[in-house]
Amino acid sequence: MKKIIRIFIGASLLMTFSCKKEAESLEEKAAMSLQENAKVPRTKIEFDKEIHDFGQIDQGEIVETTVNIKNIGDNNLYIVDAHGSCGCTVPEVTKEAIKPGESAPINVKFDSNGKTGEVTKTVMITCNTEKAVESFKIKASIKTK
Repeated sequence: MKKIIRIFIGASLLMTFSCKKEAESLEEKAAMSLQENAKVPRTKIEFDKEIHDFGQIDQGEIVETTVNIKNIGDNNLYIVDAHGSCGCTVPEVTKEAIKPGESAPINVKFDSNGKTGEVTKTVMITCNTEKAVESFKIKASIKTK
């Protein structure tokens, strides 16, 4: 019995320290990303729409839209990361610099599987603007089958 308890305690300590190490690693990466972003000249952007409404869709349906991002500043726009507020919302962005005056599409897929009713999700774009994280929303009214 004591051997089982020791094994359990050892495994618990191992998991605790490995999780802590992973969290520290993520924090370090975030801090490095912010430091790197601070060195890049800032620019300004605008989206062609702040919110996209898919209207009424069936539960389980996967829908797509494109939101255009325009660089309205004086420096190149660099998109470092793009993600949705949950795994059901997946944006795809260019990794190339967007020159002043130019636009680029952000393609967004939304998977309504497991969702019902009125749903609003946020798409966040990490880039070299003053705010560092810019966002727009998508929404849908999901009817169950």
